[in-house]
Amino acid sequence: MKNYLKKNLPITIIAILALVPIIRWFCLEQMSFRFFDLNSTSTSFGQITGLLGMMLFSLNLIISNRNKFFDDFFSGMDHFYDTHKWLGQMAFSLLLFHPIFLVVKYLSVSVHDAAFFLIPSGNFANTMGIVALFGMILLLGITLYLKIKYHIWRFSHKFMVLVFCFAILHVILISSDVSRDLFLRYYILLFAFIGLVFGFYRSFLRIFFNNDYELKVKRLTILNNSVTEIELTPKEKIYFIPGQFLFIRFFGKEISSEPHPFSFSSAPGESSVKIAIKSLGDYTSKVKNIKKGTKAKIEGPYGKFYEVEKGKKEIWIAGGVGITPFLSMARSLEEITNQIDLYYTVVEKKELIFSEELQWIADRNKNFRFFPWHSRENGYLNALKIKELSSGLLDADIFICGPLSLMRALKKQFISLGVEKKNIHFEEFNLL
Repeated sequence: MKNYLKKNLPITIIAILALVPIIRWFCLEQMSFRFFDLNSTSTSFGQITGLLGMMLFSLNLIISNRNKFFDDFFSGMDHFYDTHKWLGQMAFSLLLFHPIFLVVKYLSVSVHDAAFFLIPSGNFANTMGIVALFGMILLLGITLYLKIKYHIWRFSHKFMVLVFCFAILHVILISSDVSRDLFLRYYILLFAFIGLVFGFYRSFLRIFFNNDYELKVKRLTILNNSVTEIELTPKEKIYFIPGQFLFIRFFGKEISSEPHPFSFSSAPGESSVKIAIKSLGDYTSKVKNIKKGTKAKIEGPYGKFYEVEKGKKEIWIAGGVGITPFLSMARSLEEITNQIDLYYTVVEKKELIFSEELQWIADRNKNFRFFPWHSRENGYLNALKIKELSSGLLDADIFICGPLSLMRALKKQFISLGVEKKNIHFEEFNLL
C-alpha cells in the first residue's frame, strides 16, 4: 500500500494543481450562462481546454528538469519520463482543441470569419496563441512522425521554450476570465513563469551550472562484434548503488557530445567506472572509436531498479546487453544468505558477455546461480521454465532488464502464474 501511494503521489499532485483553475472557473459564473446554447457551450469547452492545457504545459516544463529530486519523487527515472511524455501529449491535445471549440461561434457567422480566426492577423493576442499552437504542432510532429537523429531532436526540443513564451503572451493579453479574475490570473501566470524559468534553465543554462562528474577514458575493451566496455577514471569518487544508470557525454572528435543513458556495470567499490555499450544506432556505433584519454562527464546516478528489501529470494533476468546492471549487482555480492538466480538470455552463445566472470562469481557463492540461455538452441526463455529451474516463484522478487518486448512479455507471463505486480521490477527507459 505504501509503495502504491508513493508511486501515484506525483500524478495526484499534478492533477490537483491542474484542476484548481478549472474549479475556480466553474465558480465565476452560473452554469446556465456557461452552457446556454451551442455557442456558449463550445466557448466554455474552449476555455476549459485552454486553462487545463496551459497548466499541463507549465507543469510539464517544471518537471522537465532531470535531477535526483524528481528521480526520487517519481520512484525512478522511467516513471519520470513516462509522466513527462503523457503530460506533453495531453497538453498538446487540449491546446489543439482550445481554438477548435472557440471557432464554432465564428462558423455561425461565416466560414470566412472562422478561417480568419485561425490565422495570424492584426489581433496581437490572438496571433500569439496561433503561433504557439502551430509551433507545438511542428515540434511534436518532428518528435512523433520524423525519424531524426537524437541530437537533432534534442536541439529542436529547445524551441518548445520559445513556443511557451508565445503562449504566455497570449494568456496575458487575451480578454478572458484569466484577465478578469485576479486569483485565476495570478495562479496561471505563477505556474507559467515557473515553467518558463525551469524550461529555460534546462534548455540553455544547465550546461553552465551543473555538478556533473568529470572523468577520462582509461580503457576500451571490445567484448564481441557489437558490445564495447568502456572503463573511465573519475576525478572524484562517484557514489551509486548497483542497478543504477548514468547519463554520459564524451568530448572527443570521434563522437557527438550529447548525453546518453547507460547502466553502471562496475561495482560501487571499484576505483574505475565501467559501462558496456551495444552498437544499436548512429551514436553507439561510434563508441568503439573513442580514444584513451578522452574527457567525459557523468550526470547521475539515477534509478530505483534494485532498491528493494533484501533477504527474499531473487530472480534476475537479463536480455542481451541488459546484463550490465546485473553485472554491477553481481560484482557487489559478498556473503549472501538468500537465493539469487541469474538468467542471461541471448540468441547465440557467441553473444554472451561477462559469462566467465559471472560463472566465477557463482562458483564462489553457493546461493548465487547463473543460467546462460541461448534461444536459438533452447527456444525463448519463458516464465514457466524459470519457475521450474528456480523451484517456484512464491514471494520472489523478479528483476528484468533487456529489450522492451522481452520485459513486457515476461511480466505478462509471471502475472499469469500468480506473481504479484509489486514483485516484478524493471525500468522501461526510453528517451523519445
